[in-house]
Amino acid sequence: MTIWTPQLSGQGPLYRQLAQAIGQAIEQGELRPGQRLPTHRALADQLGVTVGTITRAYSEAEHHGWVSARVGAGTYVREEADEPALNWHIRQPDPERIELWQNLPILQDRQSAFREAVEQLLATPGRINELMEYSSVNGELSQREIVCQWLQKYGFQTAQPERLFFSFGSQNGLLLALMACGAIGETVLCEGLTYPGLSTISHSLRIQLKGLAMDEEGILPQALEKACQSGNYRTLYLIPTVHNPTTATMSLTRRQEILALCERFQLTVIEDDVHGILPEKRLPALVDLAPERVIHLGSFAKNTSAGLRLGYMLVPASLHAAMGIAVRGSSWMITPLMIELTCQWLHSGQADRMLLHQRKTLRERGELLRHHLGQFHVQYQEGGMHAWLPLPAHWRCQAFVQAAHQHGIGVAGAEFFAAAHYPSPQAVRLSISHPADNISLDKALRQLRELLDSEPTPQWVI
Repeated sequence: MTIWTPQLSGQGPLYRQLAQAIGQAIEQGELRPGQRLPTHRALADQLGVTVGTITRAYSEAEHHGWVSARVGAGTYVREEADEPALNWHIRQPDPERIELWQNLPILQDRQSAFREAVEQLLATPGRINELMEYSSVNGELSQREIVCQWLQKYGFQTAQPERLFFSFGSQNGLLLALMACGAIGETVLCEGLTYPGLSTISHSLRIQLKGLAMDEEGILPQALEKACQSGNYRTLYLIPTVHNPTTATMSLTRRQEILALCERFQLTVIEDDVHGILPEKRLPALVDLAPERVIHLGSFAKNTSAGLRLGYMLVPASLHAAMGIAVRGSSWMITPLMIELTCQWLHSGQADRMLLHQRKTLRERGELLRHHLGQFHVQYQEGGMHAWLPLPAHWRCQAFVQAAHQHGIGVAGAEFFAAAHYPSPQAVRLSISHPADNISLDKALRQLRELLDSEPTPQWVI
């Protein structure tokens, strides 16, 4: 067990002082990666405080990603090899904070909509019994037709029933796509800053990520070309519309340039388009420009309900067999009842109403964002659930995240989004869809504006 005497700042609650002392000791090398911290009881006795204070301090330190608790084994300084993105799921909501750290659908009442859908199912003789049986690997044809008709209405021209597979949300869809591409154990190309869920899946599938340089439109064509010339890659993961986290959106010209390179180097593209349906004006999806080169991932989580866990994939004919094997091997099928409930919402117009509500509220929140943080060059795309905030020169990312947390606001630092060893900038992502209402968001943005205008205090800079 480590013998360590924390240096407390004397400012703020004792548990936060101790958590900050842990961070400082790690930064200064006093506590090393993998080193075990004193037990709760031992440190409490040493400092003359309660065990509860130590428990809160260690929990706070874990929240910042400095340490990790192992059940029955104690609390340890996190290993350097641990990627922040792999620990994204650790973050738990705190009712005392205004959370801006996770992209969630705008809060709206779904109870009556769910009741109506269930009543419709119960009114159809024998339908519930049918949905309780095993189904086809890609759902019923009638279900795929309903989903494709809805997608075509919103501009997805290649949404055809024979191309569509279902998934348990986009995260599961990404897993299935990587399996179908044969990417297990390989290196996958992606944006240098990317969706943290990709890192989580890659860790499980022994996939290495190679992050490519980006600009305001996403990955640079020359960066992709250089990578393909220097290595043998087969798969490229992209978020071309409302990129997560930077909000970058590829122009039509950039999309065509990237797809031309993918054709030249025979890359299969996994297009993550979970945010693509939210903007009212949108460019063609990559799958519409190159349907036989792109696996398109979408989800109803962002525009209807995250809890239903239903996503969809538009898959090239050449990968249908591989995708079927991936679905069978991972879950055998996607729950028919969940598909049917979603189809009820699509058919009745409920999904359209939910989407319109999302768009309206996000417009309002985008205006609040620009009003409060426009002077700080905040980056935001109309209809997006999140914004990207490059920090002023006097703020470092980790210090700003900590300061925001101490002011009761949760934000996501850039390090969560860095692929492999890609350098993370001094920036944070703000999920404007997360707060329960516009009043809460307005309050959080006001506080962040004041924080940006202020100078960091010493105990935050570690």
